[in-house]
Amino acid sequence: MLGKLIKHEWKAVWKVPTLLIGILMIIAAIAGLTFSLPIWDSDWIGLPMSGIMLIMLFYVAMIGVGIGIAIYLAVRYYKSMFTDEGYLTHTLPVTARQILVSKVIVISVWELIGGIAVFVSLGVFGGVAVLSLASKEGEFATLVMEALKEVGQLWNMPFFKDFQFFGISTVGMELVSCFSGTMIIIASITMGQMIRKHRILGSVGAYFAISAVIQGIAMVIMFPITIKMITDNAFLYRFETSPFSFYTILWVVISIVYLAVGIGLYILSEYLLRRQLELE
Repeated sequence: MLGKLIKHEWKAVWKVPTLLIGILMIIAAIAGLTFSLPIWDSDWIGLPMSGIMLIMLFYVAMIGVGIGIAIYLAVRYYKSMFTDEGYLTHTLPVTARQILVSKVIVISVWELIGGIAVFVSLGVFGGVAVLSLASKEGEFATLVMEALKEVGQLWNMPFFKDFQFFGISTVGMELVSCFSGTMIIIASITMGQMIRKHRILGSVGAYFAISAVIQGIAMVIMFPITIKMITDNAFLYRFETSPFSFYTILWVVISIVYLAVGIGLYILSEYLLRRQLELE
C-alpha cells in the first residue's frame, strides 16, 4: 500500500517542479548563449547590460527553483493533510505512518532533484558559454583544452588526495539535508495546524523557530570541534597539504546533526498526526 501512496503522491506533484526545472534549464542556455553575441563590444552600455541582466536572471532562477519547489510541496502537504482534502486522505485504509512516509519520500526526492537540477543548470550555462566563446574565438577552444589538461595534472597531485572522501561526505550531507529539510517543512506545518485560527502563521513561525534551533545546535556542536581542529598542529600541517580534510570532517558533523534532527522531527510529526490531528 505504501508503494501505491508514493505513486499517487508523485503523480499529484510532478508537473510543477518539472516545469520550474525546465524553465531553469532554458534560462541557463539563453544566458550561456549571450557570450556568442556581439553585444559585449557595443559602444552603447544598454546592450552589455542586457547580457548581464540575463546572467543575473539565471542566478535568480537557480535560487528561485529551490524555493519554488519547496513552497509548492509545502502547500501541497498542507492541503492534502489539513484542509477538506485531508478528510479524504485520512479516511484511506492506511496508517498515519504510511501516509507520512509516502510524503516524506516524495518531497525528499524532489528536494534532491531540485538540487541536482541547479548543479546541472550550472553545467548547461558553462557548457553553452564555452561553446559560444569557442565559436566566436577560434583559439579559445585550444585554451580550454589546455586548461583541462592542467586540471587533470592537478588531480593527481597529493593536494587532492582527500578529495574522494570530501566528495563522498558532500554527497552524504546533501542527501541528509534533503531529508532534514523535508522534515522541517512537514513538522512546521504539522505543528502549525494545532493553532486553529492561525494555521499558516503558526506554520511559518514554527519553521523559523525550528530552523533557528537547528542552527544554534549546529553552531554549539561545531564550534569547539572547529577550534580544536584549528589549534591542532597536526591538523594545521594536514590542512596545508589538503584543505578537503577540514571540510570532510565538518560535513560529517553537520550530516550527523541534520540526521538526528530529521529523525526527531519525524517522530514528532507522526505523533501529532496520530494524537493531535486537527482538520479545518
